[in-house]
Amino acid sequence: MKKLLRLSSIGFYILMLFTFFIIGLYFAEFIGAGKNQGLAGGAIVLGYGVLFAGIAFFASFFIAYYVETKLLRKINWVLLTLLLIACGNKYYEFKQRDALQQEQNKPYQQNPKQERKVTAPASALPTATNLFKRIRKPEIDAEQYNDSNIMGLGYFSPNFYENNVLYFYGNLNLEKSIMEHSPYDSITFKRNKHNVFEIATAPPWLVPDMLKLDYDMLYFKIVSVSQEFAEVVVNATTNQTSFVDRRSGDIAYWPDFLMSVHSVEFIDSKERVKVRDFEESGDVNTSFAFMKPVKVKDDWMYVFLLDGEFNNVGKGWIQWKRDGKLLILYNLLS
Repeated sequence: MKKLLRLSSIGFYILMLFTFFIIGLYFAEFIGAGKNQGLAGGAIVLGYGVLFAGIAFFASFFIAYYVETKLLRKINWVLLTLLLIACGNKYYEFKQRDALQQEQNKPYQQNPKQERKVTAPASALPTATNLFKRIRKPEIDAEQYNDSNIMGLGYFSPNFYENNVLYFYGNLNLEKSIMEHSPYDSITFKRNKHNVFEIATAPPWLVPDMLKLDYDMLYFKIVSVSQEFAEVVVNATTNQTSFVDRRSGDIAYWPDFLMSVHSVEFIDSKERVKVRDFEESGDVNTSFAFMKPVKVKDDWMYVFLLDGEFNNVGKGWIQWKRDGKLLILYNLLS
């Protein structure tokens, strides 16, 4: 019993507790335990730390009882070293994130030799999509529509609640981190008297795909992604692209984005709703006005068919893309 109360044994209990708590956190991060869990994610990760610490603390009494004191002291030094390394690594990661956050929140310093025009109110910015009007038009030519619109990988939406500046980067060097790149332009956000976000300043060439900040909607089409950057279309008219910090907003690839829209419609009226998810399948002949996405499977989408009052009148499969081109239009709002 005296052996369990020695200083080396007590130190062993404490070191086992804290070391395995940290190991539990790393393990949870490694397996992605809290990923996409919202507010519960932190509690889940913390739970792994507590579980590992509890098991290790309980086991430490048995280990201390059976292991010789000399060996126990050596184990203590190993545990202390591991604990210091883990804490140092976490501190370094925190400082890196803090430095990046400060860089993002720092006002953009424009080169005085280069004059840049800005647009103040968000309403003055042109957009490629009208969010309220049903944009299906019989005269739309599908081939012409796709020739003038890049399909891309999905959409990027900046998080202006946490970052009041969205920086644009050019001349990307993938061998360097984002902190080693300098932005060439930016968008700044502010709250108006109604406490609604609006764009305070923006480059004159900015034409986002979708803009409706009173509904928290600002979307840029994604062309490519890397570990730290996302290449987005910043002018939907000319298809001009720029790079943004992918952590400064949310990335929604096409399947995820389509699951969030209100309804979809065919660009070409010749397209048909199918009974099964292949082109040779029979047609669904139910009359409908809109389609509600339910599931995406490769090039196909399972939809509920809606009438003009948005009542469910049927279901079926549609091909939403073919050969890298969109076959549908989408309505974000009713």
